Amino acid sequence: MKTSGSGLREKILETAIALFSEKGMENVKTRELTAALGVSRSHIYHYFSDWTTLSVQACTLFAERDLARFNQQISTLPHRQQLEAFIASHLPQEPDAEWQLYSSLWRKATLESPYAALATTLTERWNGAMAAIIQGGMQAGVFRAGDAHQIARQLSAMLNGYADLLIVVTDEHARQQAFEDLHAFIDLAL
Repeated sequence: MKTSGSGLREKILETAIALFSEKGMENVKTRELTAALGVSRSHIYHYFSDWTTLSVQACTLFAERDLARFNQQISTLPHRQQLEAFIASHLPQEPDAEWQLYSSLWRKATLESPYAALATTLTERWNGAMAAIIQGGMQAGVFRAGDAHQIARQLSAMLNGYADLLIVVTDEHARQQAFEDLHAFIDLAL
């Protein structure tokens, strides 16, 4: 494989993201990554000191792109629709590749501190994005004044709880009930 140093590093991360999304992080081994890339282990560990470092960097890249893509998608929507899009993005109709990767990350976060640190950072960034939507809506007079960050944390906790349930129970009635409950909270809080 003829790839520049930075190009190979990027390709390693991209391939890891694809494999993690497909199989879950805990089910991917170094040999699968090397086989997919057509390189030796030494190539991988030339760029990453260990498997955890590679995995955390791959998940970080994936999550940064996911958040940037989401923010771009909602940037022209009115504030209430931005909040609706946020909710919809967190309550999948069925588990998909993105949820597979996030679920793997959260499972690893319960056991290993580098993953826990990343999960904490990602939660803060997504909560910040939601708080910005809420704050923008408050400034525009769409939402009642309040503590946007507190409401974002509360809504995030509810969203994540329902998302955990809906990954296991793919019943449309349960999904609809989650939306109704979340809208009732939004009506009370905003």
